[in-house]
Amino acid sequence: MTKKSDQFSIKIVGPAGSGVKSTGQLLQRSLQRLGFFTLGYLGYPSLIRGGQNSYQIDFAQREVEATKSTSNILLALNKSSLKAYQTTLEPGGLAIIDDGQINSGKQETKTSENETTFATITLPIQQTLVAHQLPIIVQNSFLVGAVLELLHYSSQPLNKLLRETFAKKKQSIIDANLQAVKLGVQAAQTMQLKSNQQTKTLVQLAPTSPHKQKKVSTLTLTGNDALALGFIKAGGQFYSAYPMTPSTNILHFLKQHGEREGLVVRQAATEIEAIGVAVGASYAGARSMVATSGGGLDLMSEFISMTATTETPLVIIDAQRTGSGTGLPTWTEQADLNAAKYTGHGEFPRIVIAPGDVLEAYALVQQALNLADEYQVPVILLSDKYLSESVFTLVQENLEQIKIPIKRGALVSKQLLKQDYLRYQLTETGISPRTVPGLEGGLHIANSDEHDEYGNSIEATSLDKDNQPIRIKMQTKRLQKLKTLKAKLPLPQVSGDKKAKIALVGWGSTKGVLEAVVKKINQATQEKQVKKQSKLALVHFTYLYPLDHQRLNHIFKTFDRVILVENNSMGQLKEDLLLAGANLTDMILKFDGEPFFTDELLEKVNHILSKT
Repeated sequence: MTKKSDQFSIKIVGPAGSGVKSTGQLLQRSLQRLGFFTLGYLGYPSLIRGGQNSYQIDFAQREVEATKSTSNILLALNKSSLKAYQTTLEPGGLAIIDDGQINSGKQETKTSENETTFATITLPIQQTLVAHQLPIIVQNSFLVGAVLELLHYSSQPLNKLLRETFAKKKQSIIDANLQAVKLGVQAAQTMQLKSNQQTKTLVQLAPTSPHKQKKVSTLTLTGNDALALGFIKAGGQFYSAYPMTPSTNILHFLKQHGEREGLVVRQAATEIEAIGVAVGASYAGARSMVATSGGGLDLMSEFISMTATTETPLVIIDAQRTGSGTGLPTWTEQADLNAAKYTGHGEFPRIVIAPGDVLEAYALVQQALNLADEYQVPVILLSDKYLSESVFTLVQENLEQIKIPIKRGALVSKQLLKQDYLRYQLTETGISPRTVPGLEGGLHIANSDEHDEYGNSIEATSLDKDNQPIRIKMQTKRLQKLKTLKAKLPLPQVSGDKKAKIALVGWGSTKGVLEAVVKKINQATQEKQVKKQSKLALVHFTYLYPLDHQRLNHIFKTFDRVILVENNSMGQLKEDLLLAGANLTDMILKFDGEPFFTDELLEKVNHILSKT
């Protein structure tokens, strides 16, 4: 007998502007209110209208680490969308389509181009709405009502959600949506009466609704939401950005929610202006952040170099997308690690970090602000389209338990007693006392030219009182921060079977899919479903630069084999792993614009393991 599914998935597909995102959001929030954990993954081309958009919702009674490449149910908003996405249906899946005909509930079995057999049910959704004098725009409420009924879930949370969503609208709008839900429920009941055994079996495999047993409070956040919330929580005071996918929603969130917290939000005309005003705000003493994507990071590189020389704290978020050039601007990739490590002319200290999930995004942006202040360096935080825009359900308590104290570092906020304040004082750690303009006794020059301890410009021939070249002393002072950071930044997390001799390695947003794959392989090995296969460990990096390769060697020397998994074409962490003494035997790389899917990565890892 087929087991009930642990993780079920529904994908909504249709042309841009047809309501794919609004339908997906409504369904995902309804499932969350029913007690499910969800993950919503959006796919869309860089078009205003046309093309095909998708919104896949994976849900389960446990936290969902990653999405699948296939779906159990496909909601196609037109026939071309069904044709475009039918190959993504699981064998025995169900496609629901509005064909505009009156034959409600008509069902047939089809075979896709990859010979996957699935059932289709056609519904005259738009004609039904017109017949009941309802606007076409409420079709998303109709569809969500139908799906919930088909899966034997209550539509009451959906009705309550609609009332809350449109509470400030006219009553007629609320009534229209509620009536659309009712019509969708009735349509689904007809579907169930007419459905064949294949459809009934599929529906029975869906997880049982845990609504009555729900005991935990949950939140639904994107990675961008979490970064914005973390910035507010950390006492962020100034944010600027030029709108650039996929970082733009941070700007929207902070504009909507941050200003009432006293946050200044500025939409800049260019990426160069965005970082320029953020540097100025930071110099004035404000905790400042700017966000962009890879192309914007390129344009910001001169300012990033300048902040290192003036020792002005700044956090820069790079929400990665495919490159080079404009690439695929609405799709995901992890190809900016080298750019973050080496952007900017000259040699200077910086910190590079990458959250793996929404909780880490919330926590690490706070840590980034602390590190920028403490070490007076630029901190580049690498997100990506998948993490930035995907929608995750998490336990609210887990977010609330993250409490990171604000650390402003060597920021002098009271009167300086010394009249000869040394802004760039030579110290063993490379960190000098910093102050803000207007403080009595704090007169100094914030100089991007090479300078002495006061900030006065120098030349290559300039010597100090001991006849030593000042340039060498100042550059050595700044680079000393790297040595301090290498000794103090956290090492990567090790999970899975910690006694394993084979490790998967990744960084950033691959965390969830790697955790899911390691868990599945270790469970299969434990249950002896796979012969002669070892269990796996997972080494996941969040702090990516600077790295202490000697400290890392203590981790990697315990593994006989290391398999690197990255969402790019070159394996940009490879060099650091080799320097750390890792026995890197394989790399699994993906660079088609999509994230790694659980089933896809599981197959690739098992293939590698089967060869040993």
